[in-house]
Amino acid sequence: MDLKDKQKIVQVIGTAETALTKLEENIHALEAQGKTPPKSDAQLLRSIERALKTLEVNPFVGDNVAGRLWPKEFQNLPNLFRLELSQFWRLLYYVIGDEVKVISVVFEICDHDYYNKLFGYKNK
Repeated sequence: MDLKDKQKIVQVIGTAETALTKLEENIHALEAQGKTPPKSDAQLLRSIERALKTLEVNPFVGDNVAGRLWPKEFQNLPNLFRLELSQFWRLLYYVIGDEVKVISVVFEICDHDYYNKLFGYKNK
């Protein structure tokens, strides 16, 4: 069975789900008050939504992160992919599946500083 024949599912879990929910709630709360949300927040939300829709079409669209670069807390993952978002944010996910479906599990949405800290990159 080819990838195009498989059902593709995107799950947002853990801190990624929390970050996405918080961003959506902040934007909707401001809009409910008749205020315009910050452009950066609206742009980031659109970028995340676009990335999630892209994963529904192609689960392997992100950059495959080499195992030697993984933080220790990610060692139990089957694989690790990174998608760049607007404003230097990152979406981290792994892909699992079987004969019938492929699931992209998004577990982290983070800004560039947190991403650098997580992976042990130093500012130059």
